[in-house]
Amino acid sequence: MKPTENLSRNTEAVSDSLTVMMKREFTFSSCYEGYLNPSDPTMITADDRKKLVNWCYGVVDHCQYSRETVASAMEMVDRFLAIPSNSADAAQVCNEALRDQSKFQLLTIAALYISIKVNERVALSSELFSEICSQTYTAKEIEITEGILLNGLSWRCHAPTTHQVGLSILSLILPYVDISEVTWGFIMDDMKYLTELAVQDYYFSTQRASSTALAAILNTISDTSTKEGREVLRFLRVIMECFDFDDSEQIIAARRRLHSLTKPGTEADEIMDDERSLEVSVVTVKASNRYSSHQATCLDDNFWHERDGWDQEHVVSPCSSLLDLV
Repeated sequence: MKPTENLSRNTEAVSDSLTVMMKREFTFSSCYEGYLNPSDPTMITADDRKKLVNWCYGVVDHCQYSRETVASAMEMVDRFLAIPSNSADAAQVCNEALRDQSKFQLLTIAALYISIKVNERVALSSELFSEICSQTYTAKEIEITEGILLNGLSWRCHAPTTHQVGLSILSLILPYVDISEVTWGFIMDDMKYLTELAVQDYYFSTQRASSTALAAILNTISDTSTKEGREVLRFLRVIMECFDFDDSEQIIAARRRLHSLTKPGTEADEIMDDERSLEVSVVTVKASNRYSSHQATCLDDNFWHERDGWDQEHVVSPCSSLLDLV
């Protein structure tokens, strides 16, 4: 199967879809303020969250599910903890999850349980989920937390993930560039790897999915040949002008953060060097949202990587005790 077969060639439909996804980002704008306070020693930490993301990756890998299911689960967790609670039960669960690692784990497990049911063809029973958790939590506890989480989110559990936004952006570029399937495969695989890595980092839970997706694509392009990178970038800049992306400073900050995760110890200034080499303007034209028909006209006119040694110390068996993560 060719890599580009995973992309859509219907630019009008993709444009409409991307417009809707970006509008939904503004609906959840309160989530971008975050919910952790590093100066409060009684609260859970970003590292607690990262360990649970890796545990969830271990579960879905073991069950041969998509890692997008984990991205969806963590989006629900992050949104639930960031938005004002709509009930006494939700407020209690939220407060306990922010102060008690065990409660935070239970909330994350319930979110993964929901995400599997929503996104995968074969669901897991709450009893089996309890077994996967080494019976750290009972099936009833998982089900009760599931209900409170869904009610707290007003049953909105289909928020677009960063990878989905990234695929939409690449689909819009596809008809207008002439690059090899090998290069497309590299771009898509690397973009997927970066978006999966971003799920681990609490920082990206405070950023719009479109900003993270754009940062991942730009960082990926910087690793391709200059000629092919410029060809992709040419049409990427058109897309950036047609949709209401964040300003350049926020995109650059997201790029640097991703860079620090993939290449720790290297200078973040390399991001600026990459942008200059690919002829990226320091100031991105930020256009207001346009109707999808206008966006289509504008456009018409113009896997996970197996990385040896990547965070192996945080990857745990899906059957290991969750208490080992604390």
